[in-house]
Amino acid sequence: MSDHSEKVKCPDCSMKISSKNIQKHYRKMHPGLDPVKRMREAREQVKRRSHLSHFETRKPMIIGLVLILAVTTVFIIASLLVYSILHDGGDAAPPERNIFYSASDGAAINGTWYAASEPGAETVFLIHDIGKDRTVWNDYAVHLRSDGYNVLAIDLRGHGGSVHNIKSADITYDWTTMTHSDLLLIQNDIQGALDWVHGVDDKGKPNTEAGKYSSFIGVGKGGLYAMNTFSRLSREGVLSGAIISPTLDCYSLDVMQVFEDWGDVRPIMLAAGEGDGTAEIAVDMILERKEQDEEKNGEGVFVPGSARGMDLLKNKEFVTHLDEFLIEGWETTPTS
Repeated sequence: MSDHSEKVKCPDCSMKISSKNIQKHYRKMHPGLDPVKRMREAREQVKRRSHLSHFETRKPMIIGLVLILAVTTVFIIASLLVYSILHDGGDAAPPERNIFYSASDGAAINGTWYAASEPGAETVFLIHDIGKDRTVWNDYAVHLRSDGYNVLAIDLRGHGGSVHNIKSADITYDWTTMTHSDLLLIQNDIQGALDWVHGVDDKGKPNTEAGKYSSFIGVGKGGLYAMNTFSRLSREGVLSGAIISPTLDCYSLDVMQVFEDWGDVRPIMLAAGEGDGTAEIAVDMILERKEQDEEKNGEGVFVPGSARGMDLLKNKEFVTHLDEFLIEGWETTPTS
């Protein structure tokens, strides 16, 4: 029960009057206003001020909690970034590296080294066709590196940046004017590539962290020169090879003898476009001459379409087949 003697403060004029006189007060002092409604509104304002006061009292605590939450969030994000760098970026392959070495006769050979992310990985040598240069391999070299291989693509003498001789400034190379004998010396460029991968620099530091084993992929006549070089080496190092768009006519090189020298132990792939009659004939004649067991040592691959040379690598199914061939080659690793 309310106490009618209790004094309340008028919300409209701030006068203190007894609660029993509220109605009279409003009729006299605030005609037109509803005293019940005004008093109710006044009580609600008091409540709101009370809540606001309570918030202001706890405001420092709330701000502190927000700051703690913000700092914690930043710490978590930073930790995730560091983890990503250490566990993902740490395994990323290093960038391409332009390299230079001298062939045995002084030809200055330029190349690009695509290092695998793991030491001890196998190396794939990429040899362009006559009239091209190492840049034709850019995309495929990155693809091979993503599969875990080291990759070395070189400019054969007379191509790209390989036009000088460090032993004689008077000697320059241009494939369009080189004789058959000059072109045969490309074998020195190939041997030099192998020597560089497993060699040391002038300070005695290894040029690479490559493992012992390697394979090669070559195109046309450039690929045949590479095969001629590697066929004379022990299979302890070069385990397999692939030649895209081979030909039977390679200047003064005896192509059939090259394949005889390669032998029947190491796998060899010969690939030709179905519309490339010259390469198709070469594949058929070479495999027939060698009488290879296609399931073990050699195979002919005929890619649908009229593509030839590097354009065969635009065929995804062929690229997959070539990837599988490389894997099979590593499985022939000699047992010690």
